[in-house]
This record gives sequence, structure tokens and C-alpha cells, in this order.
Amino acid sequence: MVNPRSSVNVQAFLQPTVFGRLGPELLEEIVACARVERYDIPTLLNAAGEPLQWLRLVIEGHIELVARRASGVEVTISDIGPGAWATWLPCFVPVAPEHDLRCGASSCFIALPVTEVRAFCERHPQIYPLVFAEVSQRMRLLMEWTGQSVLIGPEQRMAKLIHILARDQKIRTSPCTLLVTQNRLASLARCSRQSANTLLGSLEKRGLIHLAYGKCDIPDLARLAEFADREDATQ
Repeated sequence: MVNPRSSVNVQAFLQPTVFGRLGPELLEEIVACARVERYDIPTLLNAAGEPLQWLRLVIEGHIELVARRASGVEVTISDIGPGAWATWLPCFVPVAPEHDLRCGASSCFIALPVTEVRAFCERHPQIYPLVFAEVSQRMRLLMEWTGQSVLIGPEQRMAKLIHILARDQKIRTSPCTLLVTQNRLASLARCSRQSANTLLGSLEKRGLIHLAYGKCDIPDLARLAEFADREDATQ
């Protein structure tokens, strides 16, 4: 559901983003073209092969980038949570994505028209280094997950995934709460729900996480990272 006049304070949510770092006048310029979207049920936002019309900032819930084959096999290749954008690429390269964009239930986004964002960036090129830094950070996290997840055991891999998701949501201090379901963790870790539950239970017994409905509490981010990177983590 689209609600351009929602009770969501659009300016307050955009203030910490790259747009807010350009100053109040330019922030107001981008706020003027924003709309608020709320989805109560899982929804296909953009199908693979279709031009992406909106740049979305996640406020609540998440957006999944899903690759699928003609056989029906699907793989979640990225999960975008609160505080992150989905996705900058169409604002600079007019190429349709090769994956679906889907949101989960109870999701809320601030959406900006890609055409307006592209024109804004052309008028104010000082935004480019800020955007590139943000995109680079996501790429670093993706490369870290891709490279290290194949070199460590299942329990470490789940710990690494949780730590990377926390960093992606710009969580820096402990204790903290990561808004994520066990189904999402299973999908991102590419394992069954049963296997994910077993791994999460092991991490909980170690005191590295505490599970609750729709969230994962992390008492100590540094300790979680240390476990994920330890060679003798199975001991």
C-alpha cells in the first residue's frame, strides 16, 4: 500500500542517509519526491527482467533479492534490512535486474523514483563519493561472506552470517538486537530450517545469541565475531 502522506517522518529517516549529509536544503529537495510504502503480506516488488522504478530505504521488515530458475528453484542472494537501500545500481546503470525483489510481511519503505534520484545526482555530483562508499561497504560484506563462508564450519558460518547482518544494519555497539527471523537466516545460510534451528540453538547454548520471535539478541558483537573467525571454534 502506498501512502504519500503517511505518519512516517520521511525527513527524519532520510537525515542519517547520504542525502542528509548534503545539507538541509538538498535533503528537502529529495524528501519532496518521496513516498511511503507499507506491505502487510509478502509482496513481489519488482520481477526479474523488469526495469526498477524505485529506490527503497528499508524502515521496517526487509527486502530479499531472489534468483530463480525456470525449474522453480530459488536462492536468496541478498537480504536488505532496516537502514539500507534497495538498490542503487539502476540509478546509475539503466539495466533491468536479473533477480526478483521481494519484501516480507509487515514491511515499510521510503521509496524514491529512480528517475528523480538520477536527476538529483546529476545536479549535485558531490553525492557520488558518498553513494560509492556505501555501495563499497555492502560489497565488502558480500565478499567477506562469500569468501569466508566456504572455509569455516556450519556453526561458525551461522555466527558469521549473523555478525555480517548486524554490520549491514549499521549495528556497532553491544548488547544489540538484530531483527531477523529464523526462516530468513536459514534461507541466507542456504540450509534447511531444521539445520538452522540446530545451529542457532548451539550458538545460544554458547551464550553468543539469545533467540526470540522475529529477532536475535547479541550480548557481545566482538565475542560473536571472535567465535566466527576462530580456527578451533568447534572445541
